[in-house]
Amino acid sequence: MQYLKALPLNLCFLLTPRSLLQDAESKSETSQAISAREHFVFTDTDGQVYHITVEGNTVKDGARIPPDGSMGSIACIAWKGDTLVLGDVDGNLNFWDLKARLSRGIPTHRGWVKKIRFAPGKGNQKLLVMYADGAEVWDTKEVQMVSSMRFGRNVSYRILDIDWCTSDKVVLASDDGCIRVLEMAMKSASYRMDEQDLSDPVWCPYLLLPRAALTLKAFLLLQPWSGTFTMDITQVDYIEKVEIKGLIQEQLNSLSNDMKSVLQDPELSLLQRCLLISRLFGDESDLNFWTVASHYMQLFAQARQLSVITEGGSEETQPSSQNHLDICHDILCESSYFQKSQLDRVHLQEVKRSSYEHTKKCADQLLLLGQTDRAVQLLLETSADNPSYYCDSLKACLVTTITSSGPSQSTIKLVATNMIANGKLAEGVQLLCLIDKAADACRYLQTYGEWNRAAWLAKVRLNSAESSDVLKRWAEHLCSPQVNQKSKAIMVLLSLGCFYKVGEMLHSMRYFDRAALFIEACLKFGVMEANDSSNILFCGPVITLNVSYVTKDSVGA
Repeated sequence: MQYLKALPLNLCFLLTPRSLLQDAESKSETSQAISAREHFVFTDTDGQVYHITVEGNTVKDGARIPPDGSMGSIACIAWKGDTLVLGDVDGNLNFWDLKARLSRGIPTHRGWVKKIRFAPGKGNQKLLVMYADGAEVWDTKEVQMVSSMRFGRNVSYRILDIDWCTSDKVVLASDDGCIRVLEMAMKSASYRMDEQDLSDPVWCPYLLLPRAALTLKAFLLLQPWSGTFTMDITQVDYIEKVEIKGLIQEQLNSLSNDMKSVLQDPELSLLQRCLLISRLFGDESDLNFWTVASHYMQLFAQARQLSVITEGGSEETQPSSQNHLDICHDILCESSYFQKSQLDRVHLQEVKRSSYEHTKKCADQLLLLGQTDRAVQLLLETSADNPSYYCDSLKACLVTTITSSGPSQSTIKLVATNMIANGKLAEGVQLLCLIDKAADACRYLQTYGEWNRAAWLAKVRLNSAESSDVLKRWAEHLCSPQVNQKSKAIMVLLSLGCFYKVGEMLHSMRYFDRAALFIEACLKFGVMEANDSSNILFCGPVITLNVSYVTKDSVGA
């Protein structure tokens, strides 16, 4: 097969090149006599077209054609048999029939032609074209479009790359992380999994009807009618059609024996069961919630047992170094572990810094983290010819000579507040952190809408009580109608040990099943006391959780 390489220059090919025509016509006659032959067609920045043939160790210079004004800067080129296709940055396609020495230009009005690919197979002259907003399939013999797809019109994803999967199917890589194989018509198609002839049973609860899938999840989570868990739903007087009940039982049977033994283990706690079921169902929201809830329930339960109480009455947790919440949870991690991870991150950035801006960011971050000695070293690295040399030198002197005396503190605080009032928020926050006024800095950040930065600073600089106040204000902000990020607020409150508030929010958001399980787990861990308020939250959701099934001895809700 002939090869063609398009350089990242303009491609312009408006000619009836005799050399190309002869190569195309004599390909079959010379294929046996020549061991290897490659054809390269490209243009320079001025649009000059070049054709070069490489045979063995010999490079032959072919025709050179001046640029044509009807085409813009050529972006890509494809060649198969007697057909050559060019695409430019303006969305024009130029189809060349080398044998007939004819060309035809088609304006697609789709913008930059990113990529073009011929379909595989002898005599298959279909062409796949990629634009910034979608793709098209063309028939180069008839010079007409076969199918088209456009972002925002018939698809909700952007195409990142294209190619042919087979002679009549295309494969698309999209920005939503999916690789799609479509027919040439490029219309979405789906196949019912339950109609496929599968050799082994497949655990996939989402193949069930929504009502049945929720029942299956509730059945695996909680079986209050019995002291032991069972994998046989036929023992339950489930009010539903027999065939639906059979589908649920098929899903239960498809679980591995190891998984069944774990689920039936009487030592499996409620939290462990919730984590396991969330993984089985692929529920990311559930998994994140129960991961954070499980960690902090154990942490606060341990603190209660050790009776470590601060003067303010809040629980002072001292997490074990072997048991930390994964850093992927970021701001939800314990303060000590989060601060250590941020220091490690800054040190890693230090190693990779290659510009003044990068060095400045590292120095600023070190100042906020309280690492003043290292920050001064970075500030002193500023070269004398840098416009910021004088300011960085003065800042290094200030950081080194700063004292905790009353006049010094008052002056720096006054300067910091003036800077914040005049739009220099980051600089003012740095000055406040230098005099150990990080709590004031967090309040200023929250006042100016920098809630995430305030939470970060509270985690790395404040003690437990002050950090808790900042994060609680953040949670209230997340719950406000203007923001309405209650799910995120719940995670923040979990990290603070505000378990009763979490239960109330889950109930108000109508997450009844999660609220019931959460409160029951809190009661078992001893981080929440059973009273009238908790019973109101707990009893109602349990009825909702069990509405899908009843035992023979119970009454259907």
